[in-house]
Amino acid sequence: MNYFDPTIQSPLATMVPGYSNLKGGLVFVGVNGQPRTQYHKDTNNIAPRIGFAFQADSKTAIRGGFGNIFAISLQQAHGTVGPFGWRTQTDWVPSVDGITPNYLLSNPFPSGYSPVNGSKIGAMQQVGSNIQAPLQDTLTPYSMQWNLNVQRQLPAEILLEVAYVGTRGLQLSRNDEGGLSLNQVHPMYLSLGSQLNQTVPNPFYGIITTGALSTPNVSRAQLLRPYPQFTDIIPLYSTGASSNYHALQVSFSKRFSRGFLFEGSYTWAKSIQEGLSHPNSYDLKMSRALADYDIKHRFVLSYIYELPFGRGRHFGANWGRPLDLVLGNWQVNGFTDFQSGTPLTISATNVAGLFNSRGLANNNGKSGLIEGDVHDRLNKYFDTSVFSQPAANTFGNTGVSSPDLRSPSIRNWDLSIFKDFHLTERFRLQFRTEAFNAFNTVRFGSPDTSAASNSFGVVSTQANSPRQIQFGLKLLF
Repeated sequence: MNYFDPTIQSPLATMVPGYSNLKGGLVFVGVNGQPRTQYHKDTNNIAPRIGFAFQADSKTAIRGGFGNIFAISLQQAHGTVGPFGWRTQTDWVPSVDGITPNYLLSNPFPSGYSPVNGSKIGAMQQVGSNIQAPLQDTLTPYSMQWNLNVQRQLPAEILLEVAYVGTRGLQLSRNDEGGLSLNQVHPMYLSLGSQLNQTVPNPFYGIITTGALSTPNVSRAQLLRPYPQFTDIIPLYSTGASSNYHALQVSFSKRFSRGFLFEGSYTWAKSIQEGLSHPNSYDLKMSRALADYDIKHRFVLSYIYELPFGRGRHFGANWGRPLDLVLGNWQVNGFTDFQSGTPLTISATNVAGLFNSRGLANNNGKSGLIEGDVHDRLNKYFDTSVFSQPAANTFGNTGVSSPDLRSPSIRNWDLSIFKDFHLTERFRLQFRTEAFNAFNTVRFGSPDTSAASNSFGVVSTQANSPRQIQFGLKLLF
């Protein structure tokens, strides 16, 4: 096992003129006097819980609670965490400046393949290529959760509950999407403009024999990286991202009586995330935005209704057998779901030239929201004219997600009808018809959100299935 140490002196510091302060490299645990631990121990994970319940009167209860909840420690043995040394990777370098061809497919690896070195070359491992390794200061993700709710028994056997629910996530994994890089060029070099892409003599040439730094010339931007002897440096299981969730949750239910039952809920919520997407690895606050899973409104209702006709029911208890077979013992069931869409991210071609992981579009200061039926907006779901591709060597000024642009909402009804036939006292036959998306309501997919695409703003997919109807017979005894 190994980890990336940004402070360790690189062996190249004594081999490459002008780079005497070169730092960064892999450290192998238990080698050359190093401790046998991959992480600094995280031993202060205190997880208190507290809750209360108070009965205000015979029909009203108030409850609340708080908890500090830790996820599984990322410091557990993963088996292949920090695998470099025993796993090799030889990078193909198609171009140094992004324009001029370098290694051709006819001879993609002229310098050969990277050997399996184990731990014997230490911090020289992976020079000229990328590193994927954990950091020693990786902490355990945790969340603080709290809630306060009031429950009230209403007439007609209806139970109503109103709650405020909050969650704060801390030290969450921050490189699952967006690709946090420890080797991005600092944004202060944006002032160099096109000079970032210029090729300059490679000081590592002849010393590093594989990967992007084995060529006579390299881009100026490569030499401006914090650790220029490597390409990307991705910290595995890195923590430091955060999230916020606040919601008003209303739930209601009716016990089964007189053939009728229902249960439903409504949620009005807001979710924010930070540090999960990285337009600029030097400014994680830049990634603070509505979470990509944020759902502002959600209403769900399920219900069962036994029609009051037929033997044993309110009307027709004494019906003859033929009439009961036709009109008696029907049951209607359903599930209804209304939900607002999730936020959209307006992306663009990454032109910053800093080896950052993603690009965002520019916005002219106006909202791109277009109101109206989605059927009338399939070719222009939002106002695409307010967004544009940013200029070279700049960041886009839009956020990671748009506060006013969302994917199409959900409106779905699943319905079923049951009919019972009492064959004998012991045997009962049930016929059922079930319709999923009963009203055949289309839910369109998200539009193309890339400002560099020819289909920018166009909705071209369907996100749900058309109506499906199935029939069934069940013998009950």
